[in-house]
Amino acid sequence: MKKRIIGAIFILSVLISSIILGNNVFRIVMTLCALGSFYELFSIKYKNKSNKLGIISMLGYLLILLIMFNNTFYYFNYGILLILVFFCFIIPIVFINDKNRYNINDALYLIGIVIFISSAMASIVYFRNQDIYKGLFVFVLSFATDVYAYIGGSLIGRHHFTCISPKKTVEGCLIGVIMGSLIGAVYYYNVIGNIDIFLVILLSICLSILSEIGDLVFSSIKRYFDVKDYSNLIPGHGGLLDRLDSVIFVALGLLLFLNII
Repeated sequence: MKKRIIGAIFILSVLISSIILGNNVFRIVMTLCALGSFYELFSIKYKNKSNKLGIISMLGYLLILLIMFNNTFYYFNYGILLILVFFCFIIPIVFINDKNRYNINDALYLIGIVIFISSAMASIVYFRNQDIYKGLFVFVLSFATDVYAYIGGSLIGRHHFTCISPKKTVEGCLIGVIMGSLIGAVYYYNVIGNIDIFLVILLSICLSILSEIGDLVFSSIKRYFDVKDYSNLIPGHGGLLDRLDSVIFVALGLLLFLNII
């Protein structure tokens, strides 16, 4: 528990400091998070193989950097970058010509994680560029849902929720969604407050549910590859993706919601 508290304080300190220090610092921090997340997803799939895909993984890192540091990402270059990602991971199949070293499954896996992770991190940077409080909202709602789900499950959790995550309980998930939605709605309406209260409530409920789903999706990936944590980078927590799993889904959900309304 002590390690978990220290790890949580460290994560919050880095995130809050980077948000306050400005767009460029925050962009760098989120780029490092994107690189670390890509590496963790890369490592759990290829942990038992020699590093034959080192060059390809570095291409992935480079593409994430291009996406994260491009100010016009959402307006002009996203389609071009998607095509570039596709070519960089599909074309090597022809030249390697060895299904045991690199095949279509490898290519699609790497394409998927590059697009998935970089889009989420770029979304968070985009929100921060628009409004510092909107950037904070993603973390406030995600962490509130996660913390209260953990507290609720520990105190009154009795009914097992899913085999994906043995410690998840129905009670914990419900408390997480209720408190995450409440805190998120109060924060958004009072601090950002540019949409109707009913839409704020709907947004917060949907994002809180997505936060729980994100946690379960990344847990299912760990179960599939038979690992406990994505890495041991953060004491008491595991890897970056063990803490940013819900944040990734909330960021993408918020981007979708704000482009619909």
